[in-house]
Amino acid sequence: MYETEVYIKSVKENLPQEVWDGFLNISKRIERRSILHWTEHCTECSMPECFKTCDLYSARIDGKCQRFVNGIERIVQTHDSDTIQILKIQFKKWGVLSTQGNNELYDYKEIQQRESRDLKLAHAIHIAQPKIVRKKLSQKRYSVKKKRIINEQNTGTAIPDAFLLEIFNPSDGLIPIGLTIRNDDEKYSKIPFQYRIELKPGYNKEIIPFDEIAKRIKTELQYRIDITPEDINSETPLYFGVTEFVQLKDYKTADNKARKVKCVVWDLDNTIWDGILVEDGVENLELKKGIKEILMQIENKGIVNSIASKNNVDHTMAALKHFGIDDFFLFPKISWLPKSKSIREIALDLNININTFLFVDDSVFERKEVEAALPQVKVMDAIHYQTILNLEEFQIPITDESRKRKQFYATEANRTKYSDNYEGEYLEFLRACKIELEIKPLGKEHFERVYELTQRTNQMNFSGNRYAKEDIFKIQENINLEAYILKCRDQFGEYGIIGFGVIDKTENRLIDLMFSCRIQSKRVEHAFLTYILEHYLERGDFLVTYNHTEKNKFSAQVFNDFGFEVISQEENLRKLRFEKGKEILNDNIIKTIA
Repeated sequence: MYETEVYIKSVKENLPQEVWDGFLNISKRIERRSILHWTEHCTECSMPECFKTCDLYSARIDGKCQRFVNGIERIVQTHDSDTIQILKIQFKKWGVLSTQGNNELYDYKEIQQRESRDLKLAHAIHIAQPKIVRKKLSQKRYSVKKKRIINEQNTGTAIPDAFLLEIFNPSDGLIPIGLTIRNDDEKYSKIPFQYRIELKPGYNKEIIPFDEIAKRIKTELQYRIDITPEDINSETPLYFGVTEFVQLKDYKTADNKARKVKCVVWDLDNTIWDGILVEDGVENLELKKGIKEILMQIENKGIVNSIASKNNVDHTMAALKHFGIDDFFLFPKISWLPKSKSIREIALDLNININTFLFVDDSVFERKEVEAALPQVKVMDAIHYQTILNLEEFQIPITDESRKRKQFYATEANRTKYSDNYEGEYLEFLRACKIELEIKPLGKEHFERVYELTQRTNQMNFSGNRYAKEDIFKIQENINLEAYILKCRDQFGEYGIIGFGVIDKTENRLIDLMFSCRIQSKRVEHAFLTYILEHYLERGDFLVTYNHTEKNKFSAQVFNDFGFEVISQEENLRKLRFEKGKEILNDNIIKTIA
């Protein structure tokens, strides 16, 4: 949806067949999507004062500034265009395509109905007389749309797979655009989600995983989305197709299903214990056979236990304490809300991907509700609870690190609370955390944790390697390789071993680098690269081999931050170089100990 209250013009254009096919093909893959209200905005906006002082101000019918040459134009194509909407925009200087954020999802029928009603209302606004009436109606309609988006936010339980952005670039050259998502409340946008896309000539499609956005943005709170071209010629139009949060029919593939489980969410009645608390009372309940031992073994593997139960909070917590199992569960959700809503909140509390969850419940209804709303979550009938440790997803080694992982998550919650209440800039906050990075040579005592790290890490694994234990031994024994483990701590507590890197001394090349996602956005990867460059550049240019994947492309922005140049690219394999003598980035946020 877009601001039809201001622009309702349709233009006839025949887009190239291959471009139209691109728009049509993605529309067939969409199961559900959001309804955003895309509007015209300005990078330098300080309205209404700038309307009087800015030389670029050009009034629209609602009095705001026109930063698109012809506004937003809807394409009418000779092909069947009932299922998709293409918007044509020519950006003036400082022009931005912007919307209030909302990741609620709707089915196609409801979207059609809303867009149809919106167009009818828009026609009524555009024929209204006199001009002042049109202006007031336009302003009112904009306000209603924005308010509706905010009010409907998080009323449902479904989580998008991704933010989909599809654009046709009719020019012969690359056009860079920036995508920025930030919370309205500045204290939650110390580091907004930022993503740069180079639009190649022709049809472009970018599928940005929702969990990458949720790492930066509190999507349960109000936020905005901006799309900004960089130095685009105002004569060059861009054609926007779907620019929404989506669930895709084919997104639930093996690649998007986590192989390992990071959190087990348990129901309680007839799952953890026999009986129903509200009907039988705690004195008549009995724990399921062996459940304490199962919870303990799950915890020892570094997997978190939590709860999604429809019960009274006080009575439930008293029952958990009565049985001596209350300490097993982090961020329990006890309410009468849908179980999917509870699981979603737990994922936000833990800051882990929703596709790393297993939900155990005796109720078919509850399992089906979670499957429908959160298809990324694995589900299990509670009748099979004794087999849970036999699942492939649980076949991970028990290490000292895994035994501490519950405490890591609890400590991280304290960090998040401190961050939310911190009034300064984000980098100041990181300095205030007093983060220390310890870099040590790989030793035999680290093998189990490094093995575990290579198996669990996806988003911050720059090689994509999955090492067997014997491979780690060979790396340590190879005299041409220097391998490092990275330990981290801050004023709140220990992170443990959070990284692993390997350098080939014969080539002065970083051939492997991976980090735990628990340190993402904390500049630890920056501190490590600073250390490595300061110690290896004296030997000559420093090289990096990097395997570009959909999962790690966001984390790989660190190489851009340092100014590495791409010297070769074969499919996903990229070779980068940092020249000797070049200035090394050092933000002095993290204290490095070697």
